[in-house]
Amino acid sequence: MASCALRMEAGATPKPGLVDRENSGAHDDMDYPLFLASSAALQPCFTACAQAGLESGGKNPKQLVPRLRRIGRCGETAMYAATKGVNTHKGMVFSMGILCCATGMLIREAAASADSSDQAAEQRLQALCAQLAEALLQQDTAAGTHGLQVRGDAGVGGVRAEALSGFENVFTTGLPVLRQARSDGHPLMEAMIKALLALMVKTEDSNAAYRGGAEGLAFVRTRAAEVLTGADLRTEEGLAMVRAFDRQCIARHLSPGGSADLLALSVMLHLFFDEEKEVE
Repeated sequence: MASCALRMEAGATPKPGLVDRENSGAHDDMDYPLFLASSAALQPCFTACAQAGLESGGKNPKQLVPRLRRIGRCGETAMYAATKGVNTHKGMVFSMGILCCATGMLIREAAASADSSDQAAEQRLQALCAQLAEALLQQDTAAGTHGLQVRGDAGVGGVRAEALSGFENVFTTGLPVLRQARSDGHPLMEAMIKALLALMVKTEDSNAAYRGGAEGLAFVRTRAAEVLTGADLRTEEGLAMVRAFDRQCIARHLSPGGSADLLALSVMLHLFFDEEKEVE
C-alpha cells in the first residue's frame, strides 16, 4: 500500500510545481518514470518497517529506533541506486517508514483489542506515529537538510514538526478531504488534487520555503487556497486553474514537496482504512 501510494501521488495530474505525468514541475533532475522506479525500490524498506511494527511485542518506540535506522539507511541506498543519485523520496523513507511501522504496531494491537472502530484505530495510529517520531528525533542526525535550513528564517517546522504531531495534517486535512471528495463523486485523481491543495494551504512546507523563503511559502499557501475554493476539479476549467498555478510555481522555482509527501501518506491511509469499503 505504501509503495502504491507513492506511485499514485506521482501520477496525480496536474500538480502545482511538482513532478506529474505532464511535466517535471519545478525540478530539472527528475521525472515521472524516475518516481515510479524509486517507489518500487522502496517497497522492501516499507515492508521491513511494517514487519518491525508487527514484531514489536512489548517494546516501546525507543527500542525500535536502531532497527528502523538500519532499515532507513538501506532504503536510502536502494532509492539512490534506482535513481542514479537523485533524491526523489528521502523524506518518504522517514515519514512513510514511521507510518508503516506504526501500522504494523496497530495491527498487532488490534488482534488483542476489543475496540475495533475506525475512529479509535486512526487516533491510535496517529499517537503511535508521534511516539515513533519522537524516539527517532531525540538523536537528530539530519544536519544540513533543507528543512533544518529554513526553520529559523522562515519559521517553518517542516517534516519533523509534522512527524512529531503524528502527521496531524494528514489525519485532520489530507485524509478527510480525500474522503469527502470521493463521497461527493470526485474521481480518485481529482480527489487527490483537492487533498493536495488543502494540504498546501495548511502545511508549513519546508521545500517551498527553502526555494522561495517566507514569501514563496506565502504565495503557495495563498494561491492554493484560491484554487481550492474557486476551481471545480471535475471540469476542464477547474483543472486549467491548477495548470496555471503549476506554471506560476515553475516560473518561481517553487516545489511544495512537503505537501506532496503528506498527500502520499493520506493516500496510504485511504487505502488502508477505506479501500475495502469503496470496493463494497
